Amino acid sequence: MKKLKSHIDIRILEKAKLLDTINQYLSKYANNHTIFYACNLINNLLVLGATDSSSLNSIRNYQRDILKDINIEFEGKLKTKITKIKFKIIQNPEI
Repeated sequence: MKKLKSHIDIRILEKAKLLDTINQYLSKYANNHTIFYACNLINNLLVLGATDSSSLNSIRNYQRDILKDINIEFEGKLKTKITKIKFKIIQNPEI
């Protein structure tokens, strides 16, 4: 059986790993009622998804803090500086 790296492009695996570390880092902004996930990185845009609109509204309040923290914490791992966050409602992220 071949390793997963031989089937999937390494850039996709690296991006998934980076999104996972961003998720873990951003957990400090979540509480019992707000659940959100880092969904995608496109150039200088970070897409954050939440399961409901109340969670989205809660993390919108921290938008500037999140941008500042991510740019400082992940400066070496990110290719470009994140300048904008896009918010989306997602369904069933645990699948």
